[in-house]
Amino acid sequence: MTTDLLGAELTDAERELADLYASLCAFVRRDDLAPSTRAGALAALAPLAVAMTDLGIVFEHLVDVGV
Repeated sequence: MTTDLLGAELTDAERELADLYASLCAFVRRDDLAPSTRAGALAALAPLAVAMTDLGIVFEHLVDVGV
């Protein structure tokens, strides 16, 4: 991901945030996680999702992406 929803180039920090968000989304979708591990990862993912939406990098609800 290199641009936001309006087509503006992402900054280095925004790209790093997007990478973290994508990695954590993939992590919580795993089926081999202990319930407490998944719960902790979801708790970490929620504020990242808010930041991604606030910055206009993505517009999606976590339930829509299978999380």
